[in-house]
Amino acid sequence: MSTSPDFRGFDLVRRGYDREQVDRYLRALSEAGSPPPRPEFRIRWRGYDREQVDARIADLLRGRSGSA
Repeated sequence: MSTSPDFRGFDLVRRGYDREQVDRYLRALSEAGSPPPRPEFRIRWRGYDREQVDARIADLLRGRSGSA
């Protein structure tokens, strides 16, 4: 799901979401079945841009509900 051709990844910012946590969640979200509960992502130095991550997750969840 997170590897669609138009998706280019997230910008790194001074303080953003923990990259490993976000990557794990996106992998879990792409698996079949009901979406996992969204974790409270830790804030880390050189993390993913929070707004971009939030928007991407919202898009993916909208896509899941539209295809069910």
